[in-house]
Amino acid sequence: MNIHYQHQLKDIILFIKKKKFKRIFIITGNKSFLNCEFKKNVIKKINCKFFIYFKDKTYFPVLNELLLICDKVKNFNPDLIIALGGGTVLDYAKLASVFCLNNHSIGNIRKNKIKITNKFCKLLALPTTAGSGAEVTKFSVIYVNNIKYSIEHKLLKPDYFFLIPQFAIASSVQVRMSSGFDAIAQAIESLFSRNSNKRSLKYSLISLKYSLNNFVNFVKKPNLKNSLAMLNASNFSGQSINIAKTNAPHALSYYYSSKFKILHGVSVSIFFKEFINYFYFNKSKSVAKFNLNKRFKIFFKSVKVKNISDFNMNFNLLLKNSGLINYVKKYQRISSIRKNINVIANFVNKERLNNSPVKLNNIQLRKIILDKINF
Repeated sequence: MNIHYQHQLKDIILFIKKKKFKRIFIITGNKSFLNCEFKKNVIKKINCKFFIYFKDKTYFPVLNELLLICDKVKNFNPDLIIALGGGTVLDYAKLASVFCLNNHSIGNIRKNKIKITNKFCKLLALPTTAGSGAEVTKFSVIYVNNIKYSIEHKLLKPDYFFLIPQFAIASSVQVRMSSGFDAIAQAIESLFSRNSNKRSLKYSLISLKYSLNNFVNFVKKPNLKNSLAMLNASNFSGQSINIAKTNAPHALSYYYSSKFKILHGVSVSIFFKEFINYFYFNKSKSVAKFNLNKRFKIFFKSVKVKNISDFNMNFNLLLKNSGLINYVKKYQRISSIRKNINVIANFVNKERLNNSPVKLNNIQLRKIILDKINF
């Protein structure tokens, strides 16, 4: 299959010159900025004023940091924001591009009453990780007092993006493992989400063709070919959840990300297989508009397995070969402690949970956490 998106550093330079941007605000992280040679190969070759903001070392976007970024953006008054980094950096940039002109009080965030009417300036996304597909989604997240809030609006979607494989190669093993699995999870969750349609299904299947053939090698021995493939996997998974959204695995993951400060894709992997099995063995209780039995047949064909047992075996092998298995075992063990189960179940994101093809409540969540379906 041909690579759908393939860009080089020189494409960024040509783009900036063609669009005649004069004032550029760059949101990045020290590691992303230093490792990807962006400074040497791009900044020194464009004729414009630029302000670079280095984010702090948080695992996820927090409100205080976002407000600081917004102040700096408004003071500099750019005509373009460049987001160079992983999911956290892209979330900061997406929110800053609209929050600079719109209400962003804590109360409105908590009540999901953010009013977004316009955009402060154009936004270019340069992902350095291959996972969330945030460069093409209308979603962003922000943490307020360690509680995750999702914000959705069409204006949050970046105006432009470039997929540069050199950026993804420079990321750490842990980041490649986490972000790569997130791309896989998003594509599969979108495939089974209640909002799934023909277009999101198409994007999910394209994403899985890229990711399942390249994920493990990308984690262990990244090169230009598998890095570009995983960037495309991430991009198409982003396009799929932009329509269908994620469901149960992501709904439960937020607790682990905030409580244990582990990378997002790692937290999604902890009970991922268990939820897919729950959907499969409760097909008769489906609340999806599509035929869940037929959808599983499409899914099994796309991942090249015959049945749910084959899927479980292959999935366990994927966890083992990528290194995720140790995290899964550790946090499943922690979760199975009875005093933790109620806390975890009550922390779940209800909106994402309700997007599952089979209804789930706290009782069923506790059972999944406690029993852990093993095959």
